[in-house]
Amino acid sequence: MVVMFVREPIAATVKTRLVPALGAAGAALLYRAFVEDVCARLAPHVPLALAYASATGADGFVATLARRYGWPTFAQGDGDLGARMRRVATAALTAASSVVLVGSDVPTLPVGHVTAALRELAPPRAGERRRRRRVVLGPSFDGGYYLLGLRPPLPDIFRRMPWGSDRVLARTLARLRRARVVPAVLPGWYDVDTPADVGLLARHLDVLATLGEEPCPRTRRVLARLWSRRVARGAGPPARVAAP
Repeated sequence: MVVMFVREPIAATVKTRLVPALGAAGAALLYRAFVEDVCARLAPHVPLALAYASATGADGFVATLARRYGWPTFAQGDGDLGARMRRVATAALTAASSVVLVGSDVPTLPVGHVTAALRELAPPRAGERRRRRRVVLGPSFDGGYYLLGLRPPLPDIFRRMPWGSDRVLARTLARLRRARVVPAVLPGWYDVDTPADVGLLARHLDVLATLGEEPCPRTRRVLARLWSRRVARGAGPPARVAAP
């Protein structure tokens, strides 16, 4: 099972580090596009569920999305990111033999990275010579991770972590070494938290479009709309000039 952590796309509550560049409404609109694009891309390939950050009404974005695809939902509950991840993983593992947790701020996340994580957690097929992993990590370029795959028993990697810092991945790997757990490590990828990250995203999507690929159509449309609004106000598009 793959569980994506999501929030209601309410202005000034999501992607707050993008607000100075995009405005509160623009940051929320972009976040919504991220979620919709990732869901649409993953849905045909993996069993997906949504972990919501707060109570959502029957007509809320998360509830509507889950209903559209027929996906189960899990409450993240209270606490820091580690407490919420552990809670969701524990709940998901009552219904599945393994779980892959992903964030909702990785709009270009390749489907192949997610299916590779599921494969590493699954028992080897007949004739397949590989070790079944207990943990899979997808390292992000900011020093954290964009994906965490788990099967029980859960390792001690959720408590006393410097969440939101560039030390999360290193601390996680150190904890796993001490516990003698050898994780599978996926290729590095990027999430989108800052205007510089939006710059990388915009350039990446432009290159993919040149190659005839459109993995994030909603995100690309929203970016174009936000840039045109900034230009109309006499401001340049920050994502075109900010370096990652």
